Amino acid sequence: MRFERTVLPGVGLCQRFATTNGQWASVISHPGGRRDIVIYHPEDGDTALGTLVLDQSEAQAVAAVLNQAVTVDHLAELERQLPGVAVVRIPVAVDSVGDGKRWRDTGLSGRPLSLLAVVRAGRVVPTPGDDFVLLAGDEVAVAGTEAATTSAADVLAGH
Repeated sequence: MRFERTVLPGVGLCQRFATTNGQWASVISHPGGRRDIVIYHPEDGDTALGTLVLDQSEAQAVAAVLNQAVTVDHLAELERQLPGVAVVRIPVAVDSVGDGKRWRDTGLSGRPLSLLAVVRAGRVVPTPGDDFVLLAGDEVAVAGTEAATTSAADVLAGH
């Protein structure tokens, strides 16, 4: 995929991209949070066929959906590429050791285990830091040895 980034004075930032088959589109980010998604004519990359205007909350929802899909695909690919490493998604149970605690305070951060992402209310938080506070209902994506991921499941799911 090919990307171009251009500052549009007085308008915002244009991030154009082309698919492998040559179709062009762009996302124009305006200072107020609005985003425009523009699709260009396949034979003329400068002629817009249509524009979707998204307000800030709609733009965030689209970004969350795309990010979640990329993160889930990345996790599946990571597990295939690294024999001996398990990648699991663990729900944080109410009143479990992790509920309401920072990741570092769960006792899991020192183990052969990496916190890859947290899914909260349908939104993905990729690579949260050690200060990230887990809540009941979160789904935690971790990678590590089978023993470490099993131990994390015991702690977070309240087994």
